[in-house]
Amino acid sequence: MDETKIFKTNIPKLDDYLDGGLREFSVTLLWAYPGIDNSPFAYQAMVERLDKGDRCIYVNQSKMSNAILNEIEHYGWDIKPCIENNNFIFLDAYSGLINADSKSEYAVKNPRNPTEITNELDKLIKLDSSKNTLVVYDSVSTLIDHCGSESVYEIEKWKTIFRENKAFGIFLFTKWPYEDKILDELRNVSDAVVELKAIEEKVILREFFVVSKVGWNGKVRKGATAPFKITAPGGVMIYIPKILVTGPFNAGKTSIIHSLSDAAVSVERVGTTIALDHGHLEYRGFSVDLFGTPGQERFDPILEMLGGEALGVIAVVDSTNPDSFPRVKEMLSKTKSAGLPSIIAANKNDLPNALSVEEIRDGLGLGTTTPVLPTTAIDLSKVEDNKPTELKTEQLHALLDALFSKIV
Repeated sequence: MDETKIFKTNIPKLDDYLDGGLREFSVTLLWAYPGIDNSPFAYQAMVERLDKGDRCIYVNQSKMSNAILNEIEHYGWDIKPCIENNNFIFLDAYSGLINADSKSEYAVKNPRNPTEITNELDKLIKLDSSKNTLVVYDSVSTLIDHCGSESVYEIEKWKTIFRENKAFGIFLFTKWPYEDKILDELRNVSDAVVELKAIEEKVILREFFVVSKVGWNGKVRKGATAPFKITAPGGVMIYIPKILVTGPFNAGKTSIIHSLSDAAVSVERVGTTIALDHGHLEYRGFSVDLFGTPGQERFDPILEMLGGEALGVIAVVDSTNPDSFPRVKEMLSKTKSAGLPSIIAANKNDLPNALSVEEIRDGLGLGTTTPVLPTTAIDLSKVEDNKPTELKTEQLHALLDALFSKIV
C-alpha cells in the first residue's frame, strides 16, 4: 500500500508541527481569532504547491477574485503563469452573494445553497485528476453566515470528493461567537487545526499560531506554537494591523486612504465605479493596512466581511451633509465595529455650510470619548470630481495619533 503523500506549506515551523506538512485527502483548518488574517498562510502554502507543479482551486466566498489576486501580488508572488496554464482556477462563490454577475469562468450561481457549491467543486476537481489538487476555501465563516450552521456538514462531502480525486484542502475560518456545537463539528471534521492567536492587552503585541490538532499522526506536541510575521514581499513573517475606513458614499473615504497611504489602490467592483480602497502606511512605529468600504446600501453584505478583522475604525463623514449621519451609524453597526477603537474624520470641513466638530458630534449622538477631527484639502482649487483629494498632512497625522492612542 502506498504511503500517504505529504505536501509542504513552506511556512517555517508549521510543516514541522504538522509532522512534515499537509496530507492528501485531508482538510486543514486555519482557525483565526478576530483581528488576525489567515489568508497569507493559505496563499503561501498555495504558491508552494503551484511551484511544485500541483494544481489549485480557490473557492472564493468572502471577496472578489481580483482582490485576492491583488493580495497575492502584494505579498510578492506571481501566479499569472499558473492561471494561464489552468493550474490555478477560481470557483467564484462570492458574486452571487451580492447579486453580481461573475467574471470568473467557473462560478456558483446560488452560493447560499451549499449543495450547489459541492456540485460545482466536484465537477471542477474532475476536470483534471492527473495532478494533486489543493482546494483553498475562503471562508467557512461566510459559509456558515449565509448557508446556516448545517452547512458545516457539507465539508464531509467535500472530503469524500478529495479522497476520490487526489485532492486536499486548506479552509479559512474566523472564530466569531458561533454556538459550541458548530465549533465542535468544525474541529471534528477537520483533520488538522492551526489556530492563529494573539497575545494582547489593549492592542495586539505578538501573534502566534498553535497547531491544536493533527489527525494524521494521532498526537499534538505540547508547546506546538510559534510567533509569526507577514511581510510584503516575503509572506508569513510579520503582523500588519488592519484599520477599517468606512462611511457613506461620497464622504471622502478614498481621499482619506490615498492621502494617508504610502501606497494605495482602488479595486473596481462588479463593473461599476464603486471601489474598495486599500492602502498601506508606516507611521511612528505602526505598520498598517487600511481597508475602505463601499458606501451604497446594496453593498452592505461586504461590510461584515471587511469589518470582521479590524483593530480600529476611521468613520468618514461629510461635514456638509448631516442627512448622511444616520447612515454613518448604520455602517458602523454593520461592520461589527462596536467596541473597537474608533474616530470620526469630519471631511470637507473647509467647505461652505460645513458643520462644526461639536455639531457633528451632536448629530452623530457621540460622547466625548470618540474623537471628531476635521480633514480638509491642501488646495480646494485642485479638487476634481471622482478623484482622490490630497488632504492636509498635519490633520491626517492628528487622526492617526488619536486612533493609535485609543488602540494602545
